[in-house]
Amino acid sequence: MGKLALKSYQWLLRAIVEILGFFPPRKLEKEEFALRLGHLPEGFKAHKDGSLWVHGASLGEVITLRPFLKELVKLYGRERVICTTTSMDGLRQLQKDEICGFATLMPIELPACSVPFIEKIKPKLLMINETEIWPLLLDTLKQRNIPYGIVNGRINEKSVRMMRLGWSIFESGIKGMSFAFPQEKQYLRRFKILGIDNSKQQSLGCFKYDIASAAMPNLDEIRKKYAFPSNRKLICFGSTHPGEENYIIEAIKPLIEKLDLGVIIAPRHVKRTAEVEKIISDSGLTYKKLSEKDCGNSRIVLVDSMGVLRDLYAISDLAYVGGSLIKRGGHNLMEPAAFSKPIIAGPYNFNFRYEVMALNKEAAIKIVNGPNELQAIIEDWYANNNSYIEMGKKARFVLDSMSGASKRTVDALQQLGYLPKCQM
Repeated sequence: MGKLALKSYQWLLRAIVEILGFFPPRKLEKEEFALRLGHLPEGFKAHKDGSLWVHGASLGEVITLRPFLKELVKLYGRERVICTTTSMDGLRQLQKDEICGFATLMPIELPACSVPFIEKIKPKLLMINETEIWPLLLDTLKQRNIPYGIVNGRINEKSVRMMRLGWSIFESGIKGMSFAFPQEKQYLRRFKILGIDNSKQQSLGCFKYDIASAAMPNLDEIRKKYAFPSNRKLICFGSTHPGEENYIIEAIKPLIEKLDLGVIIAPRHVKRTAEVEKIISDSGLTYKKLSEKDCGNSRIVLVDSMGVLRDLYAISDLAYVGGSLIKRGGHNLMEPAAFSKPIIAGPYNFNFRYEVMALNKEAAIKIVNGPNELQAIIEDWYANNNSYIEMGKKARFVLDSMSGASKRTVDALQQLGYLPKCQM
């Protein structure tokens, strides 16, 4: 039954690819389509000892992978590490970072696309970041005796239910998994439900906490680049979602002239720029977009560029982490903690319960339930800045205590024999 289901899935996928070949979506560039077919640059040659293949789905996962990729490169050399992603934004970030020796899009998992790709890159193993389960690709690797597994693993209950419903398609790939390293014990239990035995699992923590070791950006250069006044206190509202910006504007409107305060609003998705512009304009407040010249002279700066949130957290004096005043589940609270910033968040952080518990234990976070509480916290921070500076130091302490997952993961792969123990 499993083989038949997998074959049916392959036929359906092949039909979709054939149709896209004749009628490609307008947004799909020729270069992108070629990469998704598994095409590699002419003259590409894999490392003589085989490649170490790492995969991260989206831009966010690619960013999370940075410390792990650096750990692999440090031990085995840049040219041996290959990273794939499923999004063009992720690929652009990999190319910009230049951490690994080669970066490209994950090929479509049809054997006609994946097999030539695999034969060219000669992987010794595949390390999948977080969750992505590609049934045909994993079945192909299994048939070729190429080990694969999950690093920095996390999976929600909805995904578990979906895979159980389509078990005949996913069974072969999941059962063939050599290892799974979930971030926390709750994910270990969910992977166990999917059939990954505890003997193959180790809970090793989360890569995103290893951002503590990243180089500190030049704060003066960043402020100068965007023309933020050196003496103006800045608050950064990062990764905001629909509904949150209204609360933020309601909270800051009475304060924007009263306090010498600069406000940065960074929507989670840049495509929402026009929507957030309208919210700010309708409130009667003025703003500039980050892409505009001397934007920092404006009291409100709207971020319309990708990949800059880390720098903006770094230069800010207070950080609000979005997706938390509405029922979205929150975002990475440890990004501002890496710069010892005091953190504010809403009550809906169910995707980051462990982080909130750790920060709360050290009194390193303020939770607000709406615009009135948000306004009160901003006023308190402005009036009692020293106590919030101490709060930011505590946040960094929490982050430091949780870091090290990248090295633990490499050590575990070495101990299991999937990575060589000798250094380059």
